[in-house]
Formats: sequence, structure tokens, C-alpha cells
Amino acid sequence: MKEIKPLMLVNILCATAGMAFMPVVGPIVRNFGLQEWHAGFTVTFGAIAWVFFARFWGKKSDQIGRKPVLIIGILGIAISYLVLAIFVDFALENPPLIIISLLILILTRGAISIFYSAISPVSAAFVADKVEPKQRSNYMAKLGAANGMGMIFGPIAGGALAIYGLEAPLYTFAILPFIAAIVLYFSIERAPKIHIEKEIETKFFDKRLFIPIFSTFLTMFAFMTINSCLGFFALDIFRLDDLEAAKVTGYILGSIGFTLILAQIIVTKITTITPKTFMKLGTILSALGMIGMAYSLDVWSSLLFSSFFGFGMGFLFPSIMSITANSVETHEQGYAAGTVSSAKGVGMIFGPLVSTSLYGFSSSLPFVFSGLLFFILLILIYGKLDV
Repeated sequence: MKEIKPLMLVNILCATAGMAFMPVVGPIVRNFGLQEWHAGFTVTFGAIAWVFFARFWGKKSDQIGRKPVLIIGILGIAISYLVLAIFVDFALENPPLIIISLLILILTRGAISIFYSAISPVSAAFVADKVEPKQRSNYMAKLGAANGMGMIFGPIAGGALAIYGLEAPLYTFAILPFIAAIVLYFSIERAPKIHIEKEIETKFFDKRLFIPIFSTFLTMFAFMTINSCLGFFALDIFRLDDLEAAKVTGYILGSIGFTLILAQIIVTKITTITPKTFMKLGTILSALGMIGMAYSLDVWSSLLFSSFFGFGMGFLFPSIMSITANSVETHEQGYAAGTVSSAKGVGMIFGPLVSTSLYGFSSSLPFVFSGLLFFILLILIYGKLDV
């Protein structure tokens, strides 16, 4: 499939742009006189937007084609980032009313999420259109690795560029999606629209997609649990000071990102293992990783078990996308991919809320809870998954 390289580039650039906002959101919020919960609400609003629009873009790509929807999504990200950059640049010199700053941050971040929610599911649907079922895991893993690279590069690049001003990362990552749109336009031919005999009937709780939806939700829920609770865990269990806790948290999250990419590279190289087998392996590793982190007593053991979880995520995501594609008809690929992708947003919303609430009872409870859910998923895979 010759289109995989430009698709990977698009996913890297867009994921990098999407994550580059994270290192500067705190300083921006403080400079605008906003409170910490405003930053959290901005990110949560973006996750809610993802939930509702991922399915919309997937269905739209079934109707008008993958390429037009991808270009709309990419240009939407670029324009939204540009508006945000211009506002931040202006507001740092001429601070507006707090309510205006909050509204513009919410609206622009929401717009970025709305358009970004098109990229992953429509790219996956594009692969499903072009690749035979037995080879889908290989290509889905390449897309997953591209997204993983963006998730790592984004925060690093955003933080590095911030030394030139809080607006610098935003201007930079408004430019990158424009480059991605140009690459996509000239490197991928527009595929003919799929003839649909009847209106697509794929529902969010379609029984064919139950396991892909649940596993996507759970994986993102667990990842957000780590993001939300790890800093507290480092302070309370490892007895580190604030700066050391922040540093260790960064190392552990980095280990997850590295092993996630490594696992997806492994999936691209091994074509004899089925998606279901990779899904089982990913679920077991994720469960062991979460429960191991719950009872880690030092940084090194936490790094080890977080790497288990990273490998688990890396095996799960491409197998989920492949199983999703193999579970539905040709005319449902976009809508199905969008439906499963929207479960990521649900996990991003509920992960921090539930995990931080559980942490109040016990520092290990959020991790154990996610680990037990992975064991439930494993039982479901053995009992119900026949793709």
C-alpha cells in the first residue's frame, strides 16, 4: 500500500500538533489570570467534542470519500491553531477580560479536537479500504506508531519552543498541518465513493463492535489514570519532592511512549500472529502493568511495570483497529472506525474523574481497578471475540 507513508506523515504531524498544546496550557492559563480547573475544563471539553465528532467524520468519509474528509480535518486543525496562536500573542500583550480568554481557549481547543477527531478513524478506514484483512494489523500498527511518535514529539517540541514565547509552539504547529494537507493532496488519489444501498445502521453500541469499543475505552481510561495519579503517587509513595516527582513522572510517561512505539513496530514486522492473539497479549501485559504499578515501591519497579503497560497499549491499538475493520461491511468502515475512536474520548473524560476519586481512598486503588477491568476484557475476548 503506497499511501501508507503519506498517511503516517499526516498522523505524525497532526498528533504532534495536537499534543504540543499540553506543555504551554498551564503557563497560558496562569498568564491570563485563569484558575487551574479552567485548564482541565478546556481539555475535557476537547475530549467531549472528540466523542461526538469522531463518528460524524467517519460516516462523512463513507459518504464523500476519505481524502476530502482528511483534508478538511487537517486544514481545520491548522486554522484553529492559527486563531489560538494569534489570540495568545495578542492577549499576552493586551490582556482581555478573563471570561473572553476562557471562552476563546475553550472554543479554539474544542475546534482543534473536533477536526483532529477526523484524522485517526478516517486514516484507519482508508487502510481498511486498501488492505486485505490478514494484513490490516501490520498497517494499522504503522499508523499507531506514527500517532505514538506524535504523542511523544508534541510535548517535547512544545516545551522546547516555549522558550521563544508561549505563542511560538502554537504558530509552529499551525504550520505543520498545512504541510500535511499539501502532502496528502498530492500523494493520495481520491478514491471513488462507495455505493451505499441503504443508510448506514452502525450504532454506538453495535454488538459487532462491543469488544473494540470497550477495549479502546479501557485502554485510554487506564492511560489517563496513569497521567492523573502518577504525580501524586510519586509524592506519596516514593517520597519525592515536587521537582523530583515531576521529573520521575516524565520519565515514566516517556517509557510508556517508547515501549508503545516499539510494540507497534513489532506488530508491523510479525505477520503470522492474528489480531486476536495480539489483543490477548496486549490485555495481559496491560493488566500486569497496572497492577504492578499499584504496588511499586520505587522508581525502577514503576518504570518496569509502566513499560509492560506501554507494550500492552502498543499491541492493543492496532489489533483493535484491525478487528474493527474486519467486523463490518465495506460501506461501514468509516463510521465503525469513528465509533470506536470516539470511545477514546469517553476514556479521556472518565479516566481522570474516576481515578482521582479512587486515589482518595487508596493510592493503589486506581491502578488495581484498571488492572481488574483488563482481566474482565480478557475473559470477554476469549468468550465473545470470533473475528
